[in-house]
Parts: sequence; C-alpha cells; structure tokens
Amino acid sequence: MKNILKTTALITGMIASGTLMAATDGTLGATSTGTLDISVDVEDLVRISGLSDILLTFDATGTGDVVGSSTACVYRNGAGTYSVNATGDGAASAFTIQNAAPTPTVIGYTVGWDDAVTGTAIAAVSSGTALTGQTGANTVSDDCSAGGGANAFVEVTVPRTSLVAAPAGTYNGTLTLEVAPE
Repeated sequence: MKNILKTTALITGMIASGTLMAATDGTLGATSTGTLDISVDVEDLVRISGLSDILLTFDATGTGDVVGSSTACVYRNGAGTYSVNATGDGAASAFTIQNAAPTPTVIGYTVGWDDAVTGTAIAAVSSGTALTGQTGANTVSDDCSAGGGANAFVEVTVPRTSLVAAPAGTYNGTLTLEVAPE
C-alpha cells in the first residue's frame, strides 16, 4: 500500500510540475524514432574549504586582545544565500581553548565572520546559532580554484585579560564551521 501511495504522489507531483515523463516508441519502418525525457533533481549544495589553522602569539608587553584569522572559500550552487554555524569544542559547544595541565585552565574566545574576504564587516557569531543571509559564495567551483579564490573571513579574539591571568602553557581548541544553503 505504501508503494502505491508513493507512486501516486510521485505521478501527481510530476503532473503538477509539468514534468510528466512520456517516452515514446518508434514505429516499424525503414527508420524508427523513439523519444525519452531525461530528468535530474539537483539539491542545494554548499561547501566550505580553504581554511587555515589560526596560530596566536600572546605578547605580554602588548596592550590589546589577541586576534587571529583565516580566509575561507564558501561554494554555493545557484545564486542563493547561505548560513554559517560555528561551534567550539568546550562544554555545551562553547568557544574555548585550554591547556593540558593536570587541572586544565579554560579560556573563552569570540568568533566573527565576514562574508567578504576583506575582514572589515565582521559579524559576531554565537555558538550554535546560525548567522543567516550570507552572500558572496563562489558559484563556479566548489574549491574556489576558479571564480575568484577565498571569499569569506573568520576571526577569533582571545581577551588579553584572560591570557594575563592564565598559567603558562599551550592552549588549544577546535572551532567547527558549518555552512548551509538558505
């Protein structure tokens, strides 16, 4: 019964969209011509690539927060917008780095995203909350090897006050960026 309902729904959908497949057979004769329709459904596709690890250097004699960045390639088939969702590897997906001491020290950081490679219009990103309406995705190649190269910018900022108060050591964390078509 389920298969009959699925087939009926498929045929109804094809009729409604005007894409009813109608192959025809040729007739017997010196030549014969048959026809068939071809249909392919293409889903919305996106890809993020071209990211680089962000290696930060803390200068204790400096006065500002520690900021690092990476460019990225975002591909989107078609001309639609995309969203980016960032999560960290801290508790509840928080943006954190930590050392490997017997009692780890956890330091929070902030994340910004710019849907242009300039890094001048950075929007704050909250962990687990999609930043929507992003534009400028490459629509030519899924790795940006054609069509202009990197087209987005991610930035992380670690507060100086947190670093000054932290024990000596190397602090690491993982930032995950997920893009989705809109």
